[in-house]
Amino acid sequence: MADKKITALTELTSTGKAAADLLHIIDFSSSPVNKKITLANLFARIDTPVSSVGTSNFEFGPTTSISAFKVDIPNATPAGGAESTVVVNESGNEFIDFRVESNNSAQAIFVDSSDDSGNGNVNYVKINGDSAAVDFQVYSDTGILVHTDAPNHSVGIGKNDPSASYMLDVAADGTTGASAGLAGWLGFTSTPDDLTGGATGSKTVIPVTTPIAHLTATNTTSAGHFSLADGTQGQIKILVAKAISSSQAATVTPANYGAAADTTIVFNADGESVTLLFTNGRWNAIGYGKGVDAS
Repeated sequence: MADKKITALTELTSTGKAAADLLHIIDFSSSPVNKKITLANLFARIDTPVSSVGTSNFEFGPTTSISAFKVDIPNATPAGGAESTVVVNESGNEFIDFRVESNNSAQAIFVDSSDDSGNGNVNYVKINGDSAAVDFQVYSDTGILVHTDAPNHSVGIGKNDPSASYMLDVAADGTTGASAGLAGWLGFTSTPDDLTGGATGSKTVIPVTTPIAHLTATNTTSAGHFSLADGTQGQIKILVAKAISSSQAATVTPANYGAAADTTIVFNADGESVTLLFTNGRWNAIGYGKGVDAS
C-alpha cells in the first residue's frame, strides 16, 4: 500500500464518527511507541487541566434535540446582548433534573423538572430535598437573614439558632426592636377546640397546644368546669364562651393565674371571652370581652 499523508485521507464528519473509531497516538516515554486509541478511551479520562478560551459552545445531552448542560460563550469580549451563560436543561425537558450533593445530602439543591399533577402541574426547586442534616442560609450585607434548621425543624428570621419550640422564630430589629410588620390581618387557621365542661372533680382539660378554645356549659353537666395547664413564655391563649346555660357558668381554673388571690375565670353568658398571656410563670388576662368574671 502506497504511503499516504494524513491530510490526504478521507475526512470523517462529526455525525459519522463512533466510539470504536481509532486514532493514532504516540505513547511518549524515553522510548516513544506508536499506538492506537479509540475515541471512547480518549475521552473517558484525561489527567490534565482542560481549558477553552474565546468564542465556544460546549453542550451535553441525550439527543441532539435535548440539551442537559450547556456552556455558551458567544463573544470573546463579553458584552450586553452577548453574555456568556451556563444553562441546565435549556430545552425544558421534564426528564432533565439538576442536583447538587453535599456530604450529608444527595439533594442539597434539587430541581425536579417533571410536573406534579397533584399540585397544579408545578415543578419543584428543593433545598435539602431528601430531608437530611442540611441547613440553608440567606445573608444580607450585615448578617443572617434566613436560616432553615434541619435538626430543629424550624426557620429563623434574622437568627441562625431558631428555637425548636417554634416553626418560625423571628429576631428583633437591632435598632427599633420590631420583629414583624403586617399590612393585612393576622389569622389563626387551626380549628378551635370545642369543649364541654365537666364536674368539679373531673374538669375538662383545655389544650395549651392550640390558640383558641370554645367552651360550653349546659344543664346536662353538674358544673361547667375546665382546667388550663401552664403554657410557654410569651404564649397567647384565647377562650370564648360558646354556649352557656342560664343555670350554669363555665369556670376555668388555670394551674397558675394572675395575682396570688386569682384562681378562676368565670364565663356567665354566650360570647364572653378572655385573652391570656403566659408570662412570669402564670397566665395573665390581657383582654376581656363582654362581662367575664376573672377572680
